[in-house]
Amino acid sequence: MLVKATTLWALCTTMAFNAQANDSVTITGSTSVSHIMDILVEHYSIQYPNNKINVQGISSSAGIVALQTGTAEIGMSSRMINADELDDNYTITPIAHDGIAIIVNPTNPINNITHSQVDDIYHGVTKNWQQMGGNNEKIAVVSRENASGSRFSFEQFMQLTKDVAGFTVSDINPEVLVVSTNGMVKSLIARNQQAIGYLSFGSVDSSIKPLSYDGVIPNITNIRLGKYKIARPFLIMYKKQALSPSVTRFIQFLASDDAIKIINDNGYIAEQS
Repeated sequence: MLVKATTLWALCTTMAFNAQANDSVTITGSTSVSHIMDILVEHYSIQYPNNKINVQGISSSAGIVALQTGTAEIGMSSRMINADELDDNYTITPIAHDGIAIIVNPTNPINNITHSQVDDIYHGVTKNWQQMGGNNEKIAVVSRENASGSRFSFEQFMQLTKDVAGFTVSDINPEVLVVSTNGMVKSLIARNQQAIGYLSFGSVDSSIKPLSYDGVIPNITNIRLGKYKIARPFLIMYKKQALSPSVTRFIQFLASDDAIKIINDNGYIAEQS
């Protein structure tokens, strides 16, 4: 009897462990998307406290790889996905649209920047703020790492790329300081009066100053109206087949009215709004 009871206890424990394991969902990818995803997961967890959701902000490219290798159930990207990156076995769904803000330190007197000025700064042609009507200070230029969706979108829009043997590669000045996350960009520029960089709208706060671009103020209204042009989609990616109930439930939540409100309330434009 004791043996049977012990065996039954072990079986129940294993089943409970497996159920908990099945309730765990890993979401990996863009650090820009992870900012709003963390907030969405926080609200979701109130409704479904037994579903463990792990969000890992690394990069858009890393999200694609994690999805392909099975180390994540959902990938996040802040850039468009190329046809050779994910085949027809995957679903790619936009959940929001986000602007890319060009930012400087709040003490910088510059309030507007043009396309040609961005081009000259990131190509190393313009090296002093005085050349733009600012202070006589060397410009400290900040960018993201190659795998970043923000960098990809920013360079594509600003035409900061070149073709090499049929491949599109970055063409920015090699002396530009490269960092790995939105948070690092913000932290550097908040501490350096001479710095300039770019990051997701959702990461902008009072520690930095977003610049108008070609005379257009960077805000959600101007993105909605199509006036502020530096914008990109926030995408989630997942397999079409064999999704666990937990993954399916969370994907359904992302399309809910609650999720749409959370996205809009946090400075983004929800896809369905």
